[in-house]
Amino acid sequence: MNLEVTTATKVDKIIERELGSHWLRRGEVLRLGCPPYHAHVGLRLGDARHAPYVPEREVPKVTGGPGRWPLPSDVVADEDWTDDPALGYWATATDPGQVAVRLADHFAGGVGHARLTWTNQRLAVVYPTSRLEGGEGGPFTTAEEFDARVVVRLDAVLGGQSFPPSPTIRFGFADGSAVFLRDALAPMKVSRALSPPRG
Repeated sequence: MNLEVTTATKVDKIIERELGSHWLRRGEVLRLGCPPYHAHVGLRLGDARHAPYVPEREVPKVTGGPGRWPLPSDVVADEDWTDDPALGYWATATDPGQVAVRLADHFAGGVGHARLTWTNQRLAVVYPTSRLEGGEGGPFTTAEEFDARVVVRLDAVLGGQSFPPSPTIRFGFADGSAVFLRDALAPMKVSRALSPPRG
């Protein structure tokens, strides 16, 4: 097991424990808790490519200022976005109101602090409250949520031309949009999320 996978496995256990203790509602079952990724977002919105994507609507303000990351390359094809280490997420949509764009707003505006979480009840963007300007309350703040059934497809995808290929999780939504997230544990997490609830 390489260092990236070992670290990701430890982070995954922490995420499950923290969300279970401090965020899930009574009777709610966690399907998938994604760690934040500190990198830019790419978006294909209709015919327009945005890399890095900058949200047009306001999202929660986080502490620490903008991310200081290298800019994405403009020569890497959409389907090979994982070959560009400056990108942590990729979204595809045809309309700014679609789910993938609303999520991309948080991934881009949240400067590496927004987390995507899917349960048996909802798909939500969650921030550590301590990372929000003026944040008060419990350990996590839910910034946006949708009914869990908005997710109609979940896959582990190996992307790019590089070797080894980069594992990603693809969420496909009922409105036809999709979002991809880098995750070293993508195959395991997708399999677990689609399995019958544990316990």
